[in-house]
Amino acid sequence: NHIFAEVGTYCNVGKATMRVSETEDKDWINNWKQFFKPFRAADNIVIKPTWENYTPENDDDILIEIDPGIAFGTGSHETTKLCIQALDKYVQPHMDVLDVGCGSGILSITAVKLGAHGATAIDIDEVAVKVAGENLAVNHIPADQVTLYPGNLIDDKELQSKTGFECYDIVVANILADVIIPLSGVVRAHMKKDGLFITSGIINTKEQEVKDALLKNGFVIIDTTYLKEWVCIIAK
Repeated sequence: NHIFAEVGTYCNVGKATMRVSETEDKDWINNWKQFFKPFRAADNIVIKPTWENYTPENDDDILIEIDPGIAFGTGSHETTKLCIQALDKYVQPHMDVLDVGCGSGILSITAVKLGAHGATAIDIDEVAVKVAGENLAVNHIPADQVTLYPGNLIDDKELQSKTGFECYDIVVANILADVIIPLSGVVRAHMKKDGLFITSGIINTKEQEVKDALLKNGFVIIDTTYLKEWVCIIAK
C-alpha cells in the first residue's frame, strides 16, 4: 500500500486495491512457439521455425530456418515481410549487403540465400548478434560469408570503420522510423555509388518524416511498398 500511496502523489491510482491469484504453471518462455508455423514471406521464400517440419511445395522454394530466441525477427511481422520482398526483387549474385539492426539475422540469411556475394550484419544488442550467428549456422551459411558486429553504426566511429566504406550494393534496415532518420545521415558513406537503401519498421504516420530525411540526406526514393499500416521505402 505504501507504493500506491507514493505513486498516488503523481497520478490517480483509482481504488488502489491489489488481488493475488495463481496461474497455471506453464513454460511461458517457450509457449509462444506453438503459434509460429512455416509461412511464405515472398513468392518463393518460405520461413520455417527450426522446431517445425516442412516439406517444400515447389522445387525453387528458398527455405529459411529461424529460431529468433529473444531477438526480433520471426519474419512474420509486416515490416520484415516487406524487407524480404524487397530483397527478393533487388538482390543480385554479385552484391554485398549490409543489414543494420539484424535481430535474428533473417534478412542477412535471406540476402545470401537469394545469391548475394556476402553480408555484414550489425545489431546494438549483443544477444541478437549471438542469435544471428546461430541462425546462420542452422541455415548452413559459411562463417566467412556473413560478418557479425555488435554496436551502434550511427555514432560508433570504430564500428563504422570496421563495417567499411563505399562497399555495399544494398543496405537493409528494419528498425524504427526514429532510428532510420539519423541512420540515413550516416549510411551513404558505406554504400556504393548506385547502392540501394531498403528500410522499414516505419508506421504509416511516420512515412513522410522518413522520406523527408532521406531526401535531405541525398537519397532518391524509387519505390514505396505497404502492408497494413506499415511502410517500406526503397531509396537510391
